[in-house]
Amino acid sequence: MSSVLTADDDIFVVNAETLQTLKEMAAAAPLKRSRLCLHRTSDDPIQEMVIAFARDSYVRVHRHRNKSESFHVLVGSLQVVFFDDEGCETRRIRLGEPGTGLPCLYRLSCDAWHAVLIETEFAIIHETTNGPFVPSEAEFASWAPDGNDPNVSLAFLMHLRAEPSASGSDRAAHRKQSNSAAETVAPIVDASNSQKRSPTLTTIICNYNHGRFLSRAIEAMITQSRPADEFIIVDDGSTDDSLSVIRSWTSRYPSIRVIQNERNLGFHASFQRAITTATSDFIYSGAADDRILPGFFEGAMQLAEKYPTTGIISGQFISVDPSGQPLSVSKLAAVQEAEFLDPKSYLRDVLNVEPPTHSLSASTIFRRQPLIEAGGCRVELGSWGDTFAIQALGLKHGFCYWPQPAMEWTILPGSLSQTTRSDPFKGMRIVERATKMMRSDAFRDLFPADYVDRWAHGFQQSIAHEQLNHAIEGNQAFQTCRRSVADSASLPIRLLLNSLGFGMRALYFVTFRVMRFVVSGQIRKAYQADSK
Repeated sequence: MSSVLTADDDIFVVNAETLQTLKEMAAAAPLKRSRLCLHRTSDDPIQEMVIAFARDSYVRVHRHRNKSESFHVLVGSLQVVFFDDEGCETRRIRLGEPGTGLPCLYRLSCDAWHAVLIETEFAIIHETTNGPFVPSEAEFASWAPDGNDPNVSLAFLMHLRAEPSASGSDRAAHRKQSNSAAETVAPIVDASNSQKRSPTLTTIICNYNHGRFLSRAIEAMITQSRPADEFIIVDDGSTDDSLSVIRSWTSRYPSIRVIQNERNLGFHASFQRAITTATSDFIYSGAADDRILPGFFEGAMQLAEKYPTTGIISGQFISVDPSGQPLSVSKLAAVQEAEFLDPKSYLRDVLNVEPPTHSLSASTIFRRQPLIEAGGCRVELGSWGDTFAIQALGLKHGFCYWPQPAMEWTILPGSLSQTTRSDPFKGMRIVERATKMMRSDAFRDLFPADYVDRWAHGFQQSIAHEQLNHAIEGNQAFQTCRRSVADSASLPIRLLLNSLGFGMRALYFVTFRVMRFVVSGQIRKAYQADSK
């Protein structure tokens, strides 16, 4: 399929159908972009094109001698990133389609090094430059990937997306040191970039067949007093009415970006896909059946602005049943105020105080780049993957606490967390894998050995005790039933019922003591193997 169209008619109109065709062509093209040429030949004095970029389209850093160019954004949003001769970023301009609140048009009249970074799933621009078009006149930066290796190109794009924009004072310093070409670009930077840049936030909802809850979750995010800078919804191959619910919201809020998995990939794959395409400094991921509470984003991002190096920001959360009735409140015992804890304080006042199964993952905002570097929410840790990431980021970058209810967490039978909780063997496997990961080369400098030992032992005990409690509760119910039939039952039947009740408790107790002993041995064996 060709990635180039030409406008052959003397009167040519670009409409929604044309833009959709360009999107489809860009998605299928090897370079992830397509072009509609509005000029007739490469010798025309004005070269006009409508260019569509898919998100991962790589535009190599380049510059044009004796040329000017202008971009008018028709769809989506993008950044134009400028560099000096050594490859150091000097500034960047964010552009967006009308209605986004971003500048929609820019013009470059110098030979500055620059590249285009796409923010949305697709971006379409109307580009105008002076002709004739001579391919050899474009000069490419030797320090930027040539585009021949897709993995290298993607890594370069990820680096640009993770790179924070410089503050106004930093830009001023760059302007003094940069060449005159780069200085020429300064007037076209929007005024908001002249001040210190506030941290940005992306919110993510990963949904699978939760259409009945979706509107509540989306509305709660949209109506925050401090709305997110970017909103991504990943539909993980839903078979219910989820997509129609999502479309009803995107029709009113076109800035919501939807990623649709053709088949169900599971939460971890969907979440990883979202965080690698997000563009903000911080991210919050809420389940489709949860509801963020008013004021959380505003309070959390105030902490993020005050402590921009923090790895995580956590609030309290309220557990509710499917009907919305409160069940419990999860918070911290030793921290009462909104504050920042450095890694040592986080270990002392949070990890060493709270039970090993404690987690505020449902109400946690992550700094995005450290989360990616830590491996995201690791699939091998199941429902504990996000909690492992929280601990790793807190022990490396510190932790902010917002001591107010931040969200309502719906406890649903069959959810990832509940299926893990009901399966003790799965829980024990998670303990084994997490312990091995804490002691690995990548994380052993973050997790003190004595903490890992206490955590693993405590988590195993918690699993065993919970299952033993189930056995006790079952035995109590059994005894209640036995007493209710005691008057009419014969002595042999009563003795049999008593023996079964005692046997049930003994079986659970012995089984989980043995299981905990076996898993502890596996963890020690894995640790010894890693230490060699």
